[in-house]
Amino acid sequence: MSSSHLKRLVAPRSWNIARKKNVWTTRPMPGKHSLEGAIPISTILRDYLNVCDTKREAKIILNDGAVLVDQRVVREPKTAVGLMDVISLPKMKINLRTVLDNHGRIQFVDVKSTEAKWKLVRVENKVVVKGGKTQLNLHDGTNLISDKKVKTGDVLQLSLPNMKIKKILEFKEGAQTLITGGSHVGLIAKIKEIEITRSTKPNLVMYDDFQTIKPYSFVIGEKKAMITLPEVKV
Repeated sequence: MSSSHLKRLVAPRSWNIARKKNVWTTRPMPGKHSLEGAIPISTILRDYLNVCDTKREAKIILNDGAVLVDQRVVREPKTAVGLMDVISLPKMKINLRTVLDNHGRIQFVDVKSTEAKWKLVRVENKVVVKGGKTQLNLHDGTNLISDKKVKTGDVLQLSLPNMKIKKILEFKEGAQTLITGGSHVGLIAKIKEIEITRSTKPNLVMYDDFQTIKPYSFVIGEKKAMITLPEVKV
């Protein structure tokens, strides 16, 4: 089978799809997000949103230009959708933000059309380019040139689709974060303390009842979450 397909039984654990319904599912395009951290848009339309029954029907919807990711029309069924990406189906008045549940699985939260006009991206690293400006490499595989003062781990609120910085959410004590990995994945918690490690190991982030590493702490607000959060299921 070609590399464009993936056996459902071995699909990433972050995918909340039926494993035995069919043998194969679509493999997302590489590059934007990791395989574990992304789902192809055709699978989302069919298995999550139930707006179609087959991949062929998903292709028709996409070819019609009816689906936007981060306010840009996507037509490629393998387009990878991952953490904080925004999916919009304007004709159906559907707007969704991609988040994680408390099992580390990708889920989609309904947002208002105004909230669908922006997203949050984390600064993974920085590179100085020609002219002394800084290229910010972001968690979703994109990058942008900026002269603003930001640190690795800070989160930017970007307007969509032009990717202009609206706000900088600093990675610091008191910030509200989404835990994106480890045993506390999916939890929303406030940073209590940041411990700088004097080694190659990631910095530790302390919360009220647990600690985790810096790469698992995604800032989503200064004092409270800026994004619409999923309903807590008990």
